[in-house]
Amino acid sequence: MIGREPSEVWQDSLEDGQRRLGRPATVLAATGLLGGFHVTLGLLALVVSTGALAAVVPASTAHVLGSATFGIGLVFLTVGRSELFTENFLIPVAAVLSGHASKASVGRLWAITFALNLVGVAVFVLIASTPGVLEREALTAAGELADTLAERDLLAAAVSAVLAGAVITVFTWLAEAAESDLTRVFVALLVGFVLLAPSTNHSVVGFGEILFGILAHTTEAGWIDLIRNTAVATVGNVAGGVVLVAFVRSVQAGAG
Repeated sequence: MIGREPSEVWQDSLEDGQRRLGRPATVLAATGLLGGFHVTLGLLALVVSTGALAAVVPASTAHVLGSATFGIGLVFLTVGRSELFTENFLIPVAAVLSGHASKASVGRLWAITFALNLVGVAVFVLIASTPGVLEREALTAAGELADTLAERDLLAAAVSAVLAGAVITVFTWLAEAAESDLTRVFVALLVGFVLLAPSTNHSVVGFGEILFGILAHTTEAGWIDLIRNTAVATVGNVAGGVVLVAFVRSVQAGAG
């Protein structure tokens, strides 16, 4: 088998999970705020590259090609040791499933990280959407991302959210299993593309996409769409990350 055994990766996750859950609220808040900033950098790379490509290729092709740049945000997230709310569906959950931590401690971690992720995204999207900061083509691309999320019906939005939760939790597992920083960087770039090329419904990223379009005045989505999609994405992400990946990985590690 290439790489480490699943049981070994799971054991490392337990130790990392206990460390994360034991951090003070101020540290969690700072880490979550930086996570929001880092993921916004990936979003900026996405809209700028997509907007530029749309001038020479069809919009759908521009989006797929531009999605290859979003992983830059996940690289910053990984190397910079910041966190997304959805990254905590595996490692802290591993600690709870093994009896090393309480459900309340996971709830505390999720609540603080999620809230500060959204604050971080909102602050930096507000800065980026200020007139004159970005080219009009980039703002148009942001509006198209927002429209894609807002136009989905409830079922499609929920299923896409489950997929996004599973993808980002697989990212956490792969980053934990990786034996070098270079491998983690490569994984971040790949997962960023898989997450954004099909416009999966990630709670934090989707919040940034719709908010960006609203503030840039390039989308038909409104504040109700932002609230609705964030709520659906959050529930779906938890289902996809915890049930489809974290629980299954715990069974695999036990069998390994």
